[in-house]
Amino acid sequence: MSTQKASEKTERLDLRGLMCPEPVLRTKKVLDGKPQGAVEVLVDSDINVMNLTRLANSLGLVLESQHGNEGYTVVIKDKKTLEHSHDLPAPEKAMQSSDETTKHAEKNAKATTVVFIAKDTFGEGDRDFSLNLMNVFLQTILQAGHRPQAILLANTGVRLMDPDSSVIKVLNEFKAAGVNVFACGLCVEFYGLQEKIEKEQITNMFAICEYLFSADKIISP
Repeated sequence: MSTQKASEKTERLDLRGLMCPEPVLRTKKVLDGKPQGAVEVLVDSDINVMNLTRLANSLGLVLESQHGNEGYTVVIKDKKTLEHSHDLPAPEKAMQSSDETTKHAEKNAKATTVVFIAKDTFGEGDRDFSLNLMNVFLQTILQAGHRPQAILLANTGVRLMDPDSSVIKVLNEFKAAGVNVFACGLCVEFYGLQEKIEKEQITNMFAICEYLFSADKIISP
């Protein structure tokens, strides 16, 4: 009976085919309504699963996912619901990072800085020189010991995460130092970089806006 009751309370969303960040926005709208049971979301890519995982982490919820013929089934629950529900047979735990959860919990405890880069050059002028300036800018932040909460890249800024970019080395050093380095998924797709950027570093516009609105300081070269 308990399994049946949990199933009856499950709210289901079919968000396949929607462009980023629509799946996250629609899921958050349902979660904001404080559903009594689980929310089951059907999406069509693992990037959507990662975006939903970040959303669940930020809200203190638990997420499980399973890949099937129709796409990815994601179930989001609070911990109390999880203890009494078995909606997914042999569920596969989503790519859930305890470090990322900790960062969300800590971000309100201290002042936070976000670096937002919306183009692949530092200012205007000679392109090669401006690209070099961007590298110098990021290297200076790193070597000065500053550790922003996140470096967010959008529009042509996502090109900096191309493995052939002159800036990729310093971005990887930031990542190794515990800084979140994320690229806008819509921009990654537009510029054809899906196969070049690690999926766990691709996010959505909703998450980018959440970082920007919660930051105490935003730096945008």
